[in-house]
Amino acid sequence: MKLRLVLSAALIAALLSGCSSAPAHQSDLTSETASPASPSSSARSTVGDTSETQETLAKPGPSAIGQPWADSKIEAWVANSGIKSVKGFLYPYNLIDSWESTEAGHLRITIANSYKFNQDGSAQRYETATDELRTMGLIMFESIGEDSPELEKVTVQTANGSRTGSYSRARTGADPSDLDAWANEKYVQWLDAMNDTYESLCGKRIKKLSDYRSCIPTDPHAYVESVSAPARGELVVKLVPGIWQNNTYDTPTMSGIDFVSSNMSLKINGKAHSTEGVDKLTVLVVGEDDSSVETRFGPEE
Repeated sequence: MKLRLVLSAALIAALLSGCSSAPAHQSDLTSETASPASPSSSARSTVGDTSETQETLAKPGPSAIGQPWADSKIEAWVANSGIKSVKGFLYPYNLIDSWESTEAGHLRITIANSYKFNQDGSAQRYETATDELRTMGLIMFESIGEDSPELEKVTVQTANGSRTGSYSRARTGADPSDLDAWANEKYVQWLDAMNDTYESLCGKRIKKLSDYRSCIPTDPHAYVESVSAPARGELVVKLVPGIWQNNTYDTPTMSGIDFVSSNMSLKINGKAHSTEGVDKLTVLVVGEDDSSVETRFGPEE
């Protein structure tokens, strides 16, 4: 499973290659083609200093709705990709016909009914059109999400509505000063990210960890007992002992708790805006002494 995760990340990284300095959006069509691009990490915002700043950045405002806002998000995506219009994207992104926003922070993109799933043959055997369309939303988030903290969800659907997929930040609206609510939001974001990857593999929406445990019983992620926040920006995750120990994902090369701390941090921070992310994630096993710590900004001094 770890190998599959690495391969998926590599595929996404390949899709995201492109120019970050680009001409302004123009409505005319072009023969240029490019993969949807994301800005370099050096261009991304840093964590805000105050809760007031964080709350202001994080919540969709009254202007984050309507056609002008939707247009601005598409224009930013096109500009980041170094092309002149959506028709310059590669397939299936170049099938985009229209876009709108009728709910704050939510962008709905419509593509042509001629869309065919897995045109390039790269999909896993268990993946569906929903996964591919969800990935389109993810790619857009990777490109403009950091500069668009108000962006909550991107839904991509065919014009007739027969195929649809959505990628979301999965916020709960938690007050960051309420540590219990904040910890719960990070758990919800993590579980949503797990569904992005495993819903099709497991054949059902993962609503509780017992669903995931029945799908991949040797994955230590399926044995999370609790998630708490001892301080703002910090999570403590407790695992219960189980058959995951000394098994597929708990090896001399990488321990199960190291696997969980790195992967859980990656998935949560992939969903959350940088002002809402986890700076330090500690994984413990109930009744045991070992622990694993993952920090967002490098090793602790």
